Amino acid sequence: MEESKHSPQFSPDDQKVFAESLVTHHGSGGKPQSSDTGVPSSADKTSTKPQPWIGKVMGHFKLLRLIGEGAMGLVIQAEDTHLKRIVALKVLRKKLSEGEKGKDAVEQFLREARAAASIEHPNIVRVYEINQHAGWWYIAMEMVSGNSLQEIVKAAGALPVSRACPIIADAAIGLQVAHELGMIHRDIKPSNILVTRNGHGKISDFGLVRVDDPNDPFDTYAQQSIGTPHYMAPEVIRREPLTPAVDIYSLGATLYYVLAGRPPFAGGKMEEILKQHLDSEPPDILQYMPNGSPELASLIQRMMAKEPGVRPSAAEVAAILHAESITFSSDSQATGGPGGSTLAMDWQGVLQKTRTTIPGSLTQTSLRQPVQRRFRQIVSKISTMWRIVIASALVLVTIAMILLLTRDGIPKQSRRAIGKLFPNAPESFGTRNTGIPPTPAPLIEVPGFSWKGKVDTSGVKFVASQSGRYFYSIEDRRAILIRADQYIGYASADEALKDGKHPAP
Repeated sequence: MEESKHSPQFSPDDQKVFAESLVTHHGSGGKPQSSDTGVPSSADKTSTKPQPWIGKVMGHFKLLRLIGEGAMGLVIQAEDTHLKRIVALKVLRKKLSEGEKGKDAVEQFLREARAAASIEHPNIVRVYEINQHAGWWYIAMEMVSGNSLQEIVKAAGALPVSRACPIIADAAIGLQVAHELGMIHRDIKPSNILVTRNGHGKISDFGLVRVDDPNDPFDTYAQQSIGTPHYMAPEVIRREPLTPAVDIYSLGATLYYVLAGRPPFAGGKMEEILKQHLDSEPPDILQYMPNGSPELASLIQRMMAKEPGVRPSAAEVAAILHAESITFSSDSQATGGPGGSTLAMDWQGVLQKTRTTIPGSLTQTSLRQPVQRRFRQIVSKISTMWRIVIASALVLVTIAMILLLTRDGIPKQSRRAIGKLFPNAPESFGTRNTGIPPTPAPLIEVPGFSWKGKVDTSGVKFVASQSGRYFYSIEDRRAILIRADQYIGYASADEALKDGKHPAP
């Protein structure tokens, strides 16, 4: 059930009217730049001829190429001519803004921008500007260099736990921030979670967001169930009062999709899918992951509970998924990266196992170099090495001469007791016991599943998870994310190494 099949497209007349409202750019002749995502969009694949507005200017944005098209309008890659950065422009269809109903459509369009613009967080797509040009409303947003979870799963199939959990944890952290500000996204799904090239998750499309405000106009005119059927919470279908728990349900269904490669409920008709959301328990994810974690399966069941009050908070979801990432990080060679909780990785939208290997004959051919070039490289390496040796020798000789000259010629400076310099300071002023490391600040509140406070740690200096690859200092902030039933304690690092564990990066 693809959304694009039900989304009205821009007609040739719409394209023409839109192009005529823009300003012709005389810089590069209107030649579109290459895609920043590195992967052709659906629009690129289906378009048979370039759109008439490519290369023209809307406000201070030069339009480069079509990224996507939906019910509300176009998403266009553009260049901010003032700041010289690439952005994504979401342009509202002009026909939707006309008449009485148009006011509601414009309000919904602007609500998305205002809601996203009020949050500045690395796990939420940023909004730079809201404006209109010749009656065409647009939002300038951060251009995410990557793909959506839906595109990744379609290309590579179900993702392993070590890849899926950190991305969904990033989305949960973004939702936690939105929920604390009184916002409910209401349309969490794989296509609305973007994955950057270093593997971080970002929530996009706040078009259905609800603000916790008694004067919220959105609920006044939205008299129908909203969201996407495969990921819609039961209370949304029943049109009951909504809480942040609707996002948790949709995120749980999204996590199921990423791990299984298919949504939890499927059917030929929309009514069949909605009925399963109302009456059926989600299938056990372990049938797609025979060696999967029972705790992860239990988390999905809790996130997709029929009663909103039973579902965990976004913060609890993130903490549990972090713990799962630590436990199953043995199949990941990634390292921590900035901007989120996700493990940084070389992400190209498909898994390593799907990449095509280079034939041996081609590799050998590409490595052949002329003898003359190899000779120059060897000579260059030898010259560089000698320069380093000579420079090091000169530095050592200089230091030796300085020490020789100053040993007898300059009297030693007398040391005065620190108490004479600071008579009112305590005796320990300016000193510290280097044998006792400073206590690190807590990372988060100790989760309920943690070993902290539940096991005897006498003589224990390092801890690890039974099924994990790494061991951690007992003071390490990440150590509290190890589950109590997986806890192993070690008196020394050598003991952990003998047990087959590796030091945490």
